[in-house]
Amino acid sequence: MKRTLILLLTIILFLKINIFAQLEQFQGMTREQIKARADSLGYTEEDLLKLQQSRQASKQKQQGEASSLNQKTVVIAPPVAHAPSNYTVAAFSGRVNADTLSAFGYSIFNYSPTSFESAINVPTPTNYVLGPGDELILTLWGETQLVHDLTVSKDGDIYIPEIGLVNVNGLSFNELKTNLFNRLSQSYSSLSNGKTHFSISTGELRSVQVYVLGEVNKPGGYTLPALSSAFTALYYCGGPAINGSLRKVKILRGGNVVSEIDLYNYLLNGDKSKDIKLQDEDIIFIPPVNRRVAVAGSIFHPAIYELKEGEILKDLLKFAGGVDFNAYYQRVHIERIIPFNQRKDYTNNILSLDLNFSTVDLLNNSNYVLDDGDVVNISGINMLPQNRVVINGDVRKPGVYELLGADMTVRDLIFKADSLFSDAFLDKAVLIRTLPSEKKEFIGIDLNKVLTGDPSDNLNLENRDSIQIYKQDSFYPTRGIEIYGQVKNPGRYIRYNEMTLTGLIVLAGGITDSATTKNIEVVRMDTLSAEVYAQKFTVNLPYDYWNVNKVDDFKLQDNDHVFIRTDTTKNLEGFVRTDSAKTLEGVVNITGEVQFPGSYSILYRGEKLSDFIKRAGGFTETAYTKGIFLRRANPVLSILQKIQLPDTMLLKNYNGRPIYDPAKFQAEFSNRVPIDWNDIKDDPESIYNIELQQGDQLFVPKDTRTISVVGDVNLPSTVPYKKGAGVSYYIKQAGGFTQTSYEGDEIVILPNGAKWSPSGLFFIHNSEILSGSTIFVPSYIESNTNDTWPVIRDIVTVVTSAAVLLFTIKNYK
Repeated sequence: MKRTLILLLTIILFLKINIFAQLEQFQGMTREQIKARADSLGYTEEDLLKLQQSRQASKQKQQGEASSLNQKTVVIAPPVAHAPSNYTVAAFSGRVNADTLSAFGYSIFNYSPTSFESAINVPTPTNYVLGPGDELILTLWGETQLVHDLTVSKDGDIYIPEIGLVNVNGLSFNELKTNLFNRLSQSYSSLSNGKTHFSISTGELRSVQVYVLGEVNKPGGYTLPALSSAFTALYYCGGPAINGSLRKVKILRGGNVVSEIDLYNYLLNGDKSKDIKLQDEDIIFIPPVNRRVAVAGSIFHPAIYELKEGEILKDLLKFAGGVDFNAYYQRVHIERIIPFNQRKDYTNNILSLDLNFSTVDLLNNSNYVLDDGDVVNISGINMLPQNRVVINGDVRKPGVYELLGADMTVRDLIFKADSLFSDAFLDKAVLIRTLPSEKKEFIGIDLNKVLTGDPSDNLNLENRDSIQIYKQDSFYPTRGIEIYGQVKNPGRYIRYNEMTLTGLIVLAGGITDSATTKNIEVVRMDTLSAEVYAQKFTVNLPYDYWNVNKVDDFKLQDNDHVFIRTDTTKNLEGFVRTDSAKTLEGVVNITGEVQFPGSYSILYRGEKLSDFIKRAGGFTETAYTKGIFLRRANPVLSILQKIQLPDTMLLKNYNGRPIYDPAKFQAEFSNRVPIDWNDIKDDPESIYNIELQQGDQLFVPKDTRTISVVGDVNLPSTVPYKKGAGVSYYIKQAGGFTQTSYEGDEIVILPNGAKWSPSGLFFIHNSEILSGSTIFVPSYIESNTNDTWPVIRDIVTVVTSAAVLLFTIKNYK
């Protein structure tokens, strides 16, 4: 059964294909011929109509698909616009306010012409005029059914089977419909009684050949779709050239002007009424530009405009969009090139003309006649406020406010600004007044009186007055105080009103375990004397200093420096935090064996070393006065860096000479100033009793009763001091010289940093090598070969790696 069904369907399909293959031969026959042929083959006329409709539907579908492929929606981004300089006019070059202006309207033709082509899938306009090459589709349905594809011949005819030739050339599409209906009704009576329906539509339309000539960017002939207009052609040719007119674009047909287009109507009003459809052999002609006038300044569209005959200033302003809100309409300046026929009356070539107007309406409706080349400039207003006052500073809402009449006062403005902040300085404010000469006047006012309404200070405000309110900090600034020494958190603190010494100590976290509340030093800046830097106050507080009566407490002032001393009776060595390395501004640090070590402010110019020793309570019992020295930064030595020599140079430098590391000497001794205390004690004017400077560090050591021996000895070590012993004794105690020791060139540094030297005479005893001194033995290599270089490097390594690296230079004084 299944096989039978498949066989039957195959036979039917074959017969169907055969029927349509036979019906193909009916194409091109008249209706009578088709009917006779169909009868001979056994087909009816209805079969024929179905075949024709099927073929027509198939053809239209194929055309629709092809059209769909060709008419894909493509968004074409406009090309980047030319720079404005491409549209400037050479004739306006060098003209003030006009040399950079563009000619209005020309840039619109910078975009793709496809943006202005007529769409293919829009209905054919009823006024479309038919011509050779147009394709028409005629359809009848109902009682009579037929479809004909018709093409207008070169003679303007179409051939309709059973009807014959019909001339359609020059007919509009509306006229075509009427003519064809009348002609077909004669052969098909069912059209008249409505039993048959009639339709005529266009298929593919013809192309037209047009010419664009005159002042145009790309003149020549163009083949365009039949529905194209003059605008389409203008876009294809790039539009008028910069010297071509936009106001008189002419369309010539058969030698006559059929339309004249003013592109300004399109650009400014969107009016395309003069843009007609083009026909074969039409000519679009661009004449040279008419009068040109530039307008600049406070106008919406500054540019160079083309004016027709009879157009005046008010027309120019309309083209430019009118004046903007900044315009100073009272005066319009015109710069005019003197016309040719008047130049004989002038020496120069340019006239400046001013037009005055009392209202903006008079300007906008001015009948003033402009000449070719005029530059119209509408300046802006002066931007000066009419009723503005300003208040700034310590008010809640500072800013610009409206001047509310001549009776508005400073007090009124303060309350409009939501009043003053509580920390405003009331004794003085400033009113800056702008005089008619534009100079500023300074007026000081007392806000205390202003707020009470006193007219002597509560002045009436004037336009552009500006008031400045200040904070109290501007006149009573919050400054700091410092506390250092034996407190838990030394440093700088804000000095609050009524702040006392005990309050500052509490802010600093209290005193440390090693502190004493006795002899607290308060140093206060002295601003009255050029010689005295500060005053010193000594304050004694009880152990429970926080319970001191406020009346008895020491009141602090701005920039006071407080120093809490160490209690030397407490044996807390090793447990007490020290900060002796800290250098405070304007102070000298004293460390070591004094009663009260710490940082001391310089009180006056010329305060000497002995004065600071007294302020520190003098020496302790264990002080070693022969070892006192002062550390002072030496900026000169810091910039004199030793040049790094290559190995060969180092070899030559060290060969036959004592070897040591000068950098290590400088690090230890270059900033050390030796002090002879005995000389100071005998003579207060001693050269050693030097004036101390900010950042100086005075060190008073203990007597160690030892001598340090380092360098090229067998056993670098610390040797017990022996009164009267010489250099050889201490070197022997350190294991003696090595094979590379530089004997006789030892360097001895005394405990205060001075270099010890022997007398040099056998009958004069050498000075004593003091306890705490350091003896350094340099190395020595004598050889003319480079084989000794590794030895030298090893020696230098040993020397620079010694446990005690001291000494400056061989000739250290």
